[in-house]
Amino acid sequence: MNRSFTFLLVTALFFSCNDPVKKGADEQATPSTTNTGIPAPPMLSAVLIAEYPHDTGAFTEGLQIHDGKLYEGTGEEKKTFIQITDIKTGSVLQKHPVKDPAIFGEGISVFKDKLYQLTYQNNIALIYDLKDLSKPLKTFPWQGEGWGMTNNGSELIISDGKEAGNLYFVNPENFRVSHIIQVRDNNGPVNYVNELEYIEGFIYANVWGTTQIIKIDPSNGQVIGKIETADMLRSFYSSYPIRPMENVLNGIAYDSTTKKIYITGKNWPKLFEIRLN
Repeated sequence: MNRSFTFLLVTALFFSCNDPVKKGADEQATPSTTNTGIPAPPMLSAVLIAEYPHDTGAFTEGLQIHDGKLYEGTGEEKKTFIQITDIKTGSVLQKHPVKDPAIFGEGISVFKDKLYQLTYQNNIALIYDLKDLSKPLKTFPWQGEGWGMTNNGSELIISDGKEAGNLYFVNPENFRVSHIIQVRDNNGPVNYVNELEYIEGFIYANVWGTTQIIKIDPSNGQVIGKIETADMLRSFYSSYPIRPMENVLNGIAYDSTTKKIYITGKNWPKLFEIRLN
């Protein structure tokens, strides 16, 4: 995310943890010995299946497949929009800019007949009729920062990127929080939990500023696996320079009908179809 952290802090995070060219799944740093009572999450195997065009004008904050099409929410003031694209061609079928220039869009989630969109520091969530994304039906207040969002079929699940590593389970009818879980691994709380996707009973999340995706048990918040994209996307990372505060990995979408998983990043020229082994 284009966050208000110092450049040095984020640069150190990105390059010390996950050099996208030099560090892969077989070159992970030694896990911390911090005694959290949680085992170090195993590295999960994933393979690249296909790649498709992606809109380089999309500063991706939220990504979801619905009825075979790709729904994408973007960020940055004056550049926030929601669009629907054809997955294989990358052709934009609909594009709906957010009219308020102060809005910085964040994660999205399609739930029943509505699309929900978080905002970064505007302290609101926007709710749209899925048949008309040109303007919000209504808004709900959201205290604090909004980062990623998904749903488990009954509740929205929201991340705020904070050091506590919290995920909030929210009633979509009134935006009241039912409960909170803390995302933790063997090192403690996981910071910068970003874009989310609910896949077969688990939450998958980008960790902002890294090349990793984590798998979270929603019953207790424990990280039970990690996907390192550095090897899988080595050719792409080598040819497409990553700027730590800008065009980082961000975007996970799951098609529950075809069982396909797609990932991308902010302003990336490619959308990647991957498979978990």
